[in-house]
Amino acid sequence: MTYNETGKWRENFDLAAWASEVRQVEKELKAEIGEDDVDHLNKILTWANMFYYGGLAVLFATPFLTNIFSFIGGANPIAAFMMSTAICARWTMVGHHVCHGGYNTAQSENGVVTGRFHRRTFAKGLARRISDWMDWMMPEAWDVEHNHLHHYQLGESADPDLVERNMKPLRTGNLPMILRYGQVVGLALIWKWFYYAPNTMKEMYQRREREAKKAGEDFENPFKTGELPSTVATVAAGAFKGNFAALGETIKCFAPYALFQFAALPALGYAVGGAQMATGVLLTSILADVITNVHSFIIIATNHVGDDIYRFESETKPRSDDFYLRAVIGSANFRTGGDVNDFFHGWLNYQIEHHMFPDISMKSYQKAQPKIKAICEKHGVPYVQESVWKRLVQLADVMVGKRSMLVWERGD
Repeated sequence: MTYNETGKWRENFDLAAWASEVRQVEKELKAEIGEDDVDHLNKILTWANMFYYGGLAVLFATPFLTNIFSFIGGANPIAAFMMSTAICARWTMVGHHVCHGGYNTAQSENGVVTGRFHRRTFAKGLARRISDWMDWMMPEAWDVEHNHLHHYQLGESADPDLVERNMKPLRTGNLPMILRYGQVVGLALIWKWFYYAPNTMKEMYQRREREAKKAGEDFENPFKTGELPSTVATVAAGAFKGNFAALGETIKCFAPYALFQFAALPALGYAVGGAQMATGVLLTSILADVITNVHSFIIIATNHVGDDIYRFESETKPRSDDFYLRAVIGSANFRTGGDVNDFFHGWLNYQIEHHMFPDISMKSYQKAQPKIKAICEKHGVPYVQESVWKRLVQLADVMVGKRSMLVWERGD
């Protein structure tokens, strides 16, 4: 059945019956979360740390590689790949699922936090950000943009990650297609710091502005860009016009990660092997950041895009039957199963189940996926699961305007 061409699956679909079976799966999964899930999370974190510190070991213990890789300025691609994999893992698996509260029940007792992996304390404040999850994004801002707006308004106009809307200038512009695809490639190289970090700041300050207005207080969001996302380009443009507030907040957001990766590590390199080593470490850190940008772009930006994926012109209530349905038809899964496969997909290959049940553990998604897929097949609900590479093609085509998404309210 080709769901792109017809909404036939919607005929005689019993939403309540389907949702009842889905809710039962959720209930069973949440009842099972315990220390085994925390042990599994610790295993994944250990893998990430082995990649990162292994990369540093390769970088510092093999200075002769600086000469071997002189054709790329002395950057060490082996170390860069290992470090980039760890940076991606800490975000997409550890920070992501902990900040959603996937381990809360196993990390608290009688309302008291008993472990590191509880969303109430994880990565909160500068010290915990450095020890728990240091990246370009500010965890508090990411919590607003991703955990709340994206997850509970998926595919709606209020979803800050709605690709079809965000890329409208490129989709409707006059550039030749080859240059449009070139912009997609360019964005993939820099997207975490260029788009994701400043846009999460925008959404955080926008929420604070709404809360201030409700309280009758004055507050202005320095990241005002209307319905389009805030980026480093919009922040810089604002600074040229005399608006330095957004620039200052962006610098504070970037500082912990940037200073460690691009100042502290090269300084250590200088202490170990002088100027040549420092240069090699700096270039390796930059290469690692580029690789992790591309890696995360491929496994994240592809999740809710394609001509077989729905977007929505109306709102729905969280945890409603319709909310669960939108999680399925507004998302795409990649190949699932096995910790190694799931690790390199950043556990983002369970996007359908993740949007249905955002607050369960990584291990729970492995249990949920075959059950949810079977329920969808039983009721005729389209369940999109393809190779991440096929979904990457879908993403690029939507970004440049070659394809368009399905619209639920249109009857697609």
